[in-house]
Amino acid sequence: MSTATVHRRKVSATGATPVGSSEAKPKPRSPHPCRPSVDGGSRGGTRPQSTDQATGTVRAASLHPRAAAASNFVPDPVTLELTDRAEHPMLTPSWHAFRAYASNHPQLSELKVQGLVPMMRAHQGLRLAIFAVAAALVLLLVALLAYWWLLPAPAAADSPYATADAGAAQSTAVDRWEQGVVPSLYQSDASWADVPYGQATLASTGAAPVALAMAYVAATGDTTYTPVEFAQWATDHDLTAAGVDTIGAFLQQGGSAFGLAVEPMPVDDRTLRHAIVANVPVLVITQPGTFAPAASVVVLDDIDKDSHIVLHDPMSASRSAKGWSFDDITDAAALAFTAHKA
Repeated sequence: MSTATVHRRKVSATGATPVGSSEAKPKPRSPHPCRPSVDGGSRGGTRPQSTDQATGTVRAASLHPRAAAASNFVPDPVTLELTDRAEHPMLTPSWHAFRAYASNHPQLSELKVQGLVPMMRAHQGLRLAIFAVAAALVLLLVALLAYWWLLPAPAAADSPYATADAGAAQSTAVDRWEQGVVPSLYQSDASWADVPYGQATLASTGAAPVALAMAYVAATGDTTYTPVEFAQWATDHDLTAAGVDTIGAFLQQGGSAFGLAVEPMPVDDRTLRHAIVANVPVLVITQPGTFAPAASVVVLDDIDKDSHIVLHDPMSASRSAKGWSFDDITDAAALAFTAHKA
């Protein structure tokens, strides 16, 4: 038996082609790089181009979303229809496009057929959204009621505290400040009106430091400090709020920091009269809605011939020039303090 016969039997039995066997298939010859290929290509070994590439055309991008092979994505029919008509809100943003999208949406048809309550039962997301909007409206209403309730009311037109100022108020000049005399100082004075105080300026919210400056001058005769220094102290110690308790804390602590003893006193006719006759400045914190929409401070100075109190209101020259009955002061007072040199 020849060697070739043995090789053929091994091939037929195993199905493999022995190395070096004459039966192995020859490799295809690569075409010459300079010769055109048989299928018409310019060079051998290059892949044939597609029809789109050969003609130079590019397939237009579709506006319709296409799902992946293994995806369950289902495009919105309303979106597809409006896109075909070029009325989709993202393509043509306008009120007409939005109205067309909303009016053609299946959920609107469902709302018209079933009603809001059954639709809320069927859709948890819609139910939660409506509850959230309702809760927000309730919170807004509560906030408005709280603001209306807490907002200080101005004095009524027939109230004795309602006066109209005529012209600009003029403060007492510094060279006329002296001990035993309460100077007339006003928040609107150009020397300190624009000084920051709290959330605004001395001109609008600075009654407490201006009143304390008046009492300080009358009790000590010192002309070193103006309302600016008292306002700065209040700002540094976070005592600029317009509440009655905050103003009371500022008058006592601020006065003590400048060498002034500010002591609380009862608010009654006898006590007020005794302090005023003794030439002791009296600081009165007024209730909101009396001398001002918020709590304010006035300084009681003297008693005139009609047994009316003479006071200095840092907010109003008209109220400073008016005589006040003891009842008007006691009714408006929230707290009262005497001021004298420590």
